[in-house]
Amino acid sequence: MRERREILKLWRVLADAGQPGVLATVVRTEGSSYRLPGARLLLGPDGQHAGGVSGGCLEDDILKRAWWLTANGPVIRKYDTTPDGELATEGYGLGCNGVIHVLLERVTSEVPAVLPILDKVNQSRRAITVVHAVSAAAAGQHFLLGDNDTNPFDVAAKEVFVETITPPTHLLVFGAGDDAIPVTELAHYLGWQVSIFDGRAHYARAARFPLADRVQVRAAGSPAPEIDDWTVAVTMTHSYSQDREAVELLAGKGLRYLGVLGPRKRTRQLLADLGLEEGTMDSSLHGPMGLDLGGHGPELVALSVMAEIQSVLNGRNSGSLRDLVRPIHSGVADSPSPEEAWVRSIVCT
Repeated sequence: MRERREILKLWRVLADAGQPGVLATVVRTEGSSYRLPGARLLLGPDGQHAGGVSGGCLEDDILKRAWWLTANGPVIRKYDTTPDGELATEGYGLGCNGVIHVLLERVTSEVPAVLPILDKVNQSRRAITVVHAVSAAAAGQHFLLGDNDTNPFDVAAKEVFVETITPPTHLLVFGAGDDAIPVTELAHYLGWQVSIFDGRAHYARAARFPLADRVQVRAAGSPAPEIDDWTVAVTMTHSYSQDREAVELLAGKGLRYLGVLGPRKRTRQLLADLGLEEGTMDSSLHGPMGLDLGGHGPELVALSVMAEIQSVLNGRNSGSLRDLVRPIHSGVADSPSPEEAWVRSIVCT
C-alpha cells in the first residue's frame, strides 16, 4: 500500500510537469519470485521511480531499457532468473530461481494506464477488479470486470491477468497518548490510512499526529466512524471508560481485528461490564493485543501490534519463516503446481 501511495504521488508530479512515464507491472510468475503479480514500478524520464517489481535485481534492467522497449507500444518482458536462465548467464547474480513476466507500458496524461483506477480505489474505498490482456498482440489493454461488460478485447482469444485492487487498510486508533504515536507512524509507513480518536482535546491534536489522515476529539456517545471490509481498530486510551465505550461501539461491526491494550484481566472485566462473555466474542477481538515479541516501550508495543494486525489480515499464524513447509507466498498448506499457480493469476480460455 505504501508503494501505491508513492506511485500515485510520482504520477501526479509527472502529470503536473507534462512528462510521460513507464509503468511496469508483474503479470505472471513461475517458480520462486520476490514479488507477486500486481507489483508495480513507475519510472519517470529523469530516472526517478517509485514502487518495485523485485527485490532490486530487475529494476536496473527496467530503468535502462524501459523507454526503448516501449517505443512502439506496451510489451511483455520475460525475466528468467533460474540458474539456467538468460539473466543468470548475463551476470545479474539473481537468486529468486523463477521466471517473472513484466508488462511495460507508457503512461501519459492521455493514456494513464491503470493509475486512475488505483487512485479511485483509494478515494472510494471500494475494490475494483481489472482484467489485463497480456498476450503480445494486446499487451496494455484492460477493462474493469462488471463495468457494463464493455470489453476492449476478445477475452476468449487472449491470455489475461485478473487482479482485484483493494483499498488500503484503515486503522482506527482510539487513544491519542504517547504510545499511539509510533502506532500511527508504522501504519503510515505501511501505506495505511489512520484515524485518531480521543475524548481529550489536549491529546487529540493534529500537531501530535502529523502522519494521521484524521485526528478527532470524540465526545462520549458519538456514533461509530465509518467501517468497511478493510477497517481494523485498536483501543489504547488508558482510560477504562473510553476503552469500554470503544469496544461496545465496535463489537459486532464485522471488524477483522479489534485490539485492546492492557492485561487480559482488564479486558475480561471490560467485557463483563458490557454484558459480553469472552467466549461469545468472535476471533477478531485481541486482548491483550500484539504478538509476543518481547521488549518494552511504546515503539516495541507498536511493532508487536502492527505485526499481529498484518498477520491476522493475511490469515497467518505468525510463526518463523524458517519453520514453514510451504512456499512463503502460498496461502495454502500444500505447494501448488506451476500450472495451478498460473491459473490463480492468469485466466486462460
